[in-house]
This record gives sequence, C-alpha cells and structure tokens, in this order.
Amino acid sequence: MRKIISIILCLLFVFCLSACSYNNQPENNSINSNSDKIATQEINLPLLHSEYALIIDKIVKAYPWNDDDLTMVPENPELSYMYRRNSELSEVGFALIDLDGNGQEELIISDPSKFVYDLYTISNGKAVHLFDSGERYYYVLRENGIVENSWSGSAATSGHDFYKLNDGKLDFVERITLDAYYALDAGLINDLSEANEDNCFFRSNSEDEKDYKAISSDEAIKTIENYQNANKELEIEYTFLSDYKK
Repeated sequence: MRKIISIILCLLFVFCLSACSYNNQPENNSINSNSDKIATQEINLPLLHSEYALIIDKIVKAYPWNDDDLTMVPENPELSYMYRRNSELSEVGFALIDLDGNGQEELIISDPSKFVYDLYTISNGKAVHLFDSGERYYYVLRENGIVENSWSGSAATSGHDFYKLNDGKLDFVERITLDAYYALDAGLINDLSEANEDNCFFRSNSEDEKDYKAISSDEAIKTIENYQNANKELEIEYTFLSDYKK
C-alpha cells in the first residue's frame, strides 16, 4: 500500500512541475513579436561595382525566367540560359571573391546547389564575361584559381578542361578527354562502339586536337582526381537574388 501511495505522490509531483514549466513559457504574442523583428532585419548586401550592379539588376528584372528564347537579357546575350531552370529568385545568388588575388573581385552568379552560371571580372572599368554554363558543359570554381569545365558532346566525346585564372584572364592548363571520333579518324579504333576502350582517352595542353596524347582510362581518371584533390571546390557564401535591392 505504501508503495502505491509513493508512486501516486511521485506522479503528482511530476505533473505539478510540468504545469509550472508550462505557465512560465512566454506568451505567443512575444514569440511572434521576436519573429517579426528577425524577419524585418536589414540584410547586409555586398557593395557592388556599378558594372556588376547593372548585370544583377537586369537578371532580376528578367524574372520569371521562363522565356523559350535562350537570350535571357538582350543587353547581355552572353548570360547563361540555365536560370530558366529556377522558379524562384531565392534559388539563385551572387558572390564577390578575388579568385586570382589581383585585387579585383570577380562576380559569381550561381545556383548554389549546382554549378556556376556566369563569372565576370572588371577590366579597364568594364565588366568582362569569363564563362557561362549550359546543359552539356558546366564550370566549377576551385582553390588556387583553378576552374574546371566538365563537358559532354555525346556518348563518344566528353572531357574535363582545367583553367587557371590569372589577372582576370582564363589561361588554359590541360584537357583530359574521351574522344572516340578522334580515335576513329586516327585509326586507333575500328568503330564508335569501342568508345570506352583505353585508346580513346587523351590529354592535351591546348584545345587543339593536334596536341592530343593518348593515355589509358586509368591515367585519365587519376589525372582528373589529382586536380580535384589538390584544388578543392570553393565553399562560397551567396547573397540570394530575392534579397537584392538596387
């Protein structure tokens, strides 16, 4: 009997503590008030060069990006058409980073969950477009000024081009490619069905096929991995276009 009474008393004690804790909680009004304050706080936007501000402003004004015309902004025909894959301004952002250490910040515009859409720099006071990404080619920014372009022409051609950003210019470093068409023309294979065989892989220090040097598939994979391991993909903090104010 004493055990039963003790259990009942313990349960009553716990109930009382829970009730007191509940009564001490702030009212819903104060919680909503704090949320409103957070929601209305000004976002510290990065200071944009006037040329960069014009580009961002045109991209925002072109929203929603659902036009079938690949030229999203007529005044900036070089812009990537990949924005059309995003349905909200909050899905695309921009950032300013001096990628090559020359004192001039580059403008990076991207869907942070994917790859860089467009990259700009300033030269002689004007915005210079360095690259744009598309459906079969996309760019990734890496450490040490390295830029990687992964591309695919078909099942028979694909590759990775590596560049180095030097003083606002993209210098070609190396291409690692699978090119069955080149291998077929060079007599290295008899049919495009042999596209994945070792004699279809090449590396080159230029984009010109005459500089292609045959390598094995293992060497191709290892070379790409060496670039990627030595130059990690940059972790970039973006300001979303939904927060942009001119």
